[in-house]
Formats: sequence, C-alpha cells, structure tokens
Amino acid sequence: MSSWIDIVEGKARIIHRELLAARELAVELGKDPELISTPYFELLARLYRDEFPYASLADHADLVARFTGPGVMTHEPPISLVTGAFSKLRTQIQKIAKSIAGLSEEKRVRWPADLDPYLSGLAYGSLVVGMRVPRPDDVGAQGQLVLEGVTDGLYEAVREAVCSLPLIPRLIKDEAVSEDVYSLFPDPAVRDTVMVAAQKLAPTPRSKAITELFLSCPGQSQETPAALTRESGKILQRSLDQASGQRFRGTDSFEGVVREIDLDALRFEIRGARYQRGIRCIYDEKHKGQAREILDCTVRVSGSYEAAADEQPRLVAVESIEILKRPAKQMDLLGQ
Repeated sequence: MSSWIDIVEGKARIIHRELLAARELAVELGKDPELISTPYFELLARLYRDEFPYASLADHADLVARFTGPGVMTHEPPISLVTGAFSKLRTQIQKIAKSIAGLSEEKRVRWPADLDPYLSGLAYGSLVVGMRVPRPDDVGAQGQLVLEGVTDGLYEAVREAVCSLPLIPRLIKDEAVSEDVYSLFPDPAVRDTVMVAAQKLAPTPRSKAITELFLSCPGQSQETPAALTRESGKILQRSLDQASGQRFRGTDSFEGVVREIDLDALRFEIRGARYQRGIRCIYDEKHKGQAREILDCTVRVSGSYEAAADEQPRLVAVESIEILKRPAKQMDLLGQ
C-alpha cells in the first residue's frame, strides 16, 4: 500500500511532466514558456503547502484530529488554544489506554498513567494534529522500554480502541446515537470507554474558538469524517446518562479490585478472580464521595449489567458499592 507521501509525490510528478510538456509546446509555438508555467507552479506550491504536511503527518499517526473554528483559521493560533487542544486529546487517549488495559485479560499489567501519546505531526489551515499510541518496542529518553510488560496484544487492543473514535460522530443521527453502535462495539465496556472519550473531546458550549472536531484514522475508512460539535457532545452525554435497560442481562453483585478510576466520567474498572477480564462500572452522583476512596480497594458492587458475546459481565450500572478490603498502604494511613 502506498504511503500518503508517495501519493503526494505522485501528484507532483504528474504536474512536473505536464509543466515540461507545456513549456516545450510553448517554445515550438514561439511563445514565452514562463507565461505558461505560472499555473503549474501555483499547483505545485499549493500541493506542497497544503497536502504535503498532512501526508507527512498521516504516514505516522494512528489518529488525526482536525480542529476547526474562528480561533484556528490562521497560521498563528494562540499558543494557549493549541496547548489546550493538545491536552484534551492527550488526556482522552491516555484514559482510553488505561481503561482498555484495566479491562483486558492481562491481570498484572497496567498502562503507565503518565505516558503520553506521541505527536506524529502538525499542520495548519485549521489545526491538524496527529497522535500515535506508543508501541511496546518504543524506547524512552533513558534507554528504557516505555511499555515494559505490555504485550503486542494489549497494544493492538488500545490502538484499535483509539482508532475507533472516528466511528462515534458518524453514528449521531436525528438527535440520537444510532442503534448501530451496539453492533459496531459488541463489547459494552469498550463501547462505553470510546463514547465517553468522544463526548469529552467534543467542543463545549463555552468554546468559541473551536467549534468542530473531525477525527480520522489514516489507512482505514475513506469516508469523509463527521464532525464532533457542541450539539453532538450533548447528544452523547444524554446517551451515556440513559443506559439502555433493554441491554441489561440482569442484576447481580461483583467483587474485585478497583484498577482504574475516572472521577470526571464517573467510571471505574474492577478485576476479580471470577472474571477473565475486567468489568467497567458506571456510578452516579450519590457515590462520588465514596468513589474517591476506592482505588486499589477490593469492593463489591451491585447493579444491572451488560455482558459481552461470551456472556461475561462487562458493564455495570452501579446501585451500591461496599468496600471489602483496603490496600495495605491505605490501612497504614488509617492506623488499622
């Protein structure tokens, strides 16, 4: 498969051949070849100015984000705006990675909490950013593996989840999220993880400088990306707040250690000996105070749940949380 750079260079070669042929014809006709050259030079300039930066970015990115709006329609957007967009994107990719790691079959592996996705490139016009999920063989500044212990399988699961983000805005239709989301994301835990990230990435009602966000994954679907907007962010939030009771398999209690927690999204993951993979839990405002205390605790959660195709519970709408055992370091701090 040709790279994006190969495609752009192929276009440039065609323009150069046409330019050469046009100049030769001008000479044969006794015309000034410089006069005929100007349109071709303009095509080449536009190609290298507009397409080459994106192609270079796309060849190395897992996810490309294009931010549009009054604040970024310039070659000199405010630094605070650029860093804010970077931070938002980085945070959600980190949260996807940590969540997928916590939900995986690899019980002793955690995705490093402070590990940044890699910036693969930057282009302007609108603000276009390329991000890459760190690979298991990537080496840090000190010569160490940045993902020591992370298998290729877990890396691919994280990368697949990140690359599924562009699907979410395409599923927003008629003021709701399409039912197709359930077939495209058969694992309820992964579906919720990716939808939460998309909702957090959508421009907020307070955002005046950035009004739309287009997400794409180079090398995948060639469909025109759909925009995440202020309105789609509201629609996603409504969908996340209104869990589909028709999808619940029943009500039960689940015990496990709280591996990851997202206080902003009101989510945490538990892993227990009974389950091959982790379980993602959704809690509401009444549990916010308790949720701050449960990281690394062994807990029992009760509530309605969704299961994956293998019948394993994967997503729980929490009705109650009971702390069964605190980690040793917490016991020491409490003097117990």
